[in-house]
Amino acid sequence: MSFRFVREFLKSPGTVGAVWPSSPALATTMVRAARVQSADFVLEIGPGNGAFTGPILENLRPEARFLAVEKCPLLAETVSEKFPGARIVVGCATQLTAHLKDQGNPDSIVSGLPWAAFGDSLQDSILKQITSSLAGHGVFASFAYFGPHRLRAGRAFRRKLDAHFREVETTPVVFANLPPAFVYFCTNTIQVDR
Repeated sequence: MSFRFVREFLKSPGTVGAVWPSSPALATTMVRAARVQSADFVLEIGPGNGAFTGPILENLRPEARFLAVEKCPLLAETVSEKFPGARIVVGCATQLTAHLKDQGNPDSIVSGLPWAAFGDSLQDSILKQITSSLAGHGVFASFAYFGPHRLRAGRAFRRKLDAHFREVETTPVVFANLPPAFVYFCTNTIQVDR
């Protein structure tokens, strides 16, 4: 599994964004921050090798729904093989509303996307799709590496989150991840033209 992940990173670092999968400790923090246990419909974008997918599915209520959208076909196949009961589609986060057509609005969106590898316009496009798709009472969760979040790109991304959500909070840093990371969890979307 890790070999596939590293291979995809080397082929397209702008799509995979990390050289090593997220740790179980970060996955646990992500699931809690995203309120997966109480969600009716969880959307995962950018599942990669499934580091968050497993804990999401383990904490999903029996009647809740799950959908993952992965841009890389090989990684989508990997996650589908690992979790045969999960619905994984190959697609882009810039088209979330199309992927969710007739599905309803998720009340929990979990992101494994490599935001730092994206340009401003792509970040804006994806965040607009997220705020357009998320249920009004829902939560969006995404992780960031501790340290780089203080650099210019990291601060700019935080400002984008503040522009798209009325409430942006962070978890404590998960040092049992390589590199250490924390989770942003955001609520109360701001629906304005951007």
